[in-house]
Amino acid sequence: MKNNANSLLKNDGFYRTIIETVKDITTVWDMNLTLVYVSPSVNDLLGYNSEEVNEILSHWKKSDLTRIMTPATMNTLLEGINRRINEYDKLDASELRHPVELELIRKDGSTIWTETISSFLRNSDGERTGFFSITRDISKRKHNQEMLLESEEKYRSILESIEEGYFEVDLAGNFTFFNDTLCRMSGYSREELMGMNNREYTSPETAKQLYKTFSEIYVTGKPVKIVDYEVILRNKSTHIYDLSVSLIQSQSGKPAGFRGVARDITKRKARDRELKESYDKLQNILEETIRTLAFTVEVRDPYTAGHQRRVAELSYAISVKMGLSPEEVRGVKMAALIHDVGKIKVPAEILSKPGRLTPNEMDLIKTHPRVGSDILRKIEFPWPISEFVLQHHERINGSGYPQGITGKEMHPEAKIIAVADVVEAMVSHRPYRPALEMSKAIEEISHHKGTLYDAKVVEACLSLLTEEGFTFTQ
Repeated sequence: MKNNANSLLKNDGFYRTIIETVKDITTVWDMNLTLVYVSPSVNDLLGYNSEEVNEILSHWKKSDLTRIMTPATMNTLLEGINRRINEYDKLDASELRHPVELELIRKDGSTIWTETISSFLRNSDGERTGFFSITRDISKRKHNQEMLLESEEKYRSILESIEEGYFEVDLAGNFTFFNDTLCRMSGYSREELMGMNNREYTSPETAKQLYKTFSEIYVTGKPVKIVDYEVILRNKSTHIYDLSVSLIQSQSGKPAGFRGVARDITKRKARDRELKESYDKLQNILEETIRTLAFTVEVRDPYTAGHQRRVAELSYAISVKMGLSPEEVRGVKMAALIHDVGKIKVPAEILSKPGRLTPNEMDLIKTHPRVGSDILRKIEFPWPISEFVLQHHERINGSGYPQGITGKEMHPEAKIIAVADVVEAMVSHRPYRPALEMSKAIEEISHHKGTLYDAKVVEACLSLLTEEGFTFTQ
């Protein structure tokens, strides 16, 4: 079985280039749980080199795993492996694909949380010959989850103990009643807070906003929520509150004052900023990883260097023009940046051949969408990027490749990349012809609008090229 796994690794050697450029750890095992391969990225994640990890994992049955795994993690791992092997036929697809969270020990003694996804390897007869695992660092995500859970628990405790600040003020904005929580929130004693006017603990701008809002409540009688309400505490620090305020009416139905509930959201606002910064950082890391994948193709094909980047530029502009959401726009851009990654399997001499390709060579070229899709399917993107890449040479009338699907079956994002790909390819130099004028690309997509290319995508692209002066960067 080990030989079979080794054979698979050799036959699909082009995968190794991809595997060794990403930060996730890839391991390959045979059915006897003997380690066949571990990617070099293990050094960055755990501090061990491949040989050290190979030595540790090769003797895992002798408890060497305690060097890199916490006891709880080891039990989780072994139970999961045995269950997948012994109860494979009883597990549904979701259980088989479910990631396992493991706490690993780095060489320097520190620990990190990781997420591992495993899949079986099979031979040509469909028999299981081993399995491979992909392990990634999720320490930041776990930390953020713990922070959120702690915050939610704290918030739940406050609600159960009626720990929100309750207050009542007269029509002039002077405190007439409040609970002890409001005293703790503001730092003022009950004696100091009683009768205090809102102008004494807010800035002039906030006081003016509050007067306008309370006047609206007075006139309409409808409750209002005031968000991001800045309050100056007794120690002169500024906190941010959310207020829910409603009108107090006398027995005769006349306005008599206002009541409300105050929530201090200062920490939540700070945490939201931190989470957004963390999210933005992770997105940047993802984009850099994608650019690295794109680079592996472009270094093999100097004639199309920059092609993926320029296709991404136009795809991005078309997506914005069509009104896609920011996340959808980002997904289109990410897919366009690596839409030709499958060309890593195409020999470089074919990619740079100056003359006309033979039918066999063209057939090999046409495999790149599926190859790219297979490579990317193993990476958990926020978008179905592998599908976008698979479909970028499809045409809405079903004449494209590799599946020959129609526009109804294509992702909208793939339709956008398809048009951008054609335009960029026509106006760029190729080994077999010089660059064409932009007018030729415009003529191509205009003539085949609604037959080969999606009409709405073409219209957005034409608007960019003919009216808004879109140009590719060098």
